[in-house]
Amino acid sequence: MPASGHTTGVFTALAARRSWSLAEKRAILDEMAVPGAIVMEVARRHGIAQSLLYRWRTDAAAAAAKLKPPRVFVPVAIEAPLALPPGHSSSTPALATIIEIDLVCGRTVRVTADIDAAALTRIVATLESLPGARA
Repeated sequence: MPASGHTTGVFTALAARRSWSLAEKRAILDEMAVPGAIVMEVARRHGIAQSLLYRWRTDAAAAAAKLKPPRVFVPVAIEAPLALPPGHSSSTPALATIIEIDLVCGRTVRVTADIDAAALTRIVATLESLPGARA
């Protein structure tokens, strides 16, 4: 600065901060995720800092993690087996073993022990997604 306290009259305009839509961010992050992509080139092509790309990637991963329901363990109580009626042996199908599952949504599922695991998974997922479920 000159001794008089005046500037030379040269001013530099600061660029306004750009705003990116979620779709634009996703498209740019997809470019960055292509095998062999060079982050510096992706950033240069879009006129943004590499650090911003890494920030977007971190933010996207954090948002995706919030969407996944946490895995929880639930208590299981095993009751004593039912006594077989007179005249039935353990090799004779008398009463089917019933499994009762209390879901987080407040509903109860009762199935036989021989249910297909994939079918049970679909049933539970459907019941948990129905309206009126409590968390």
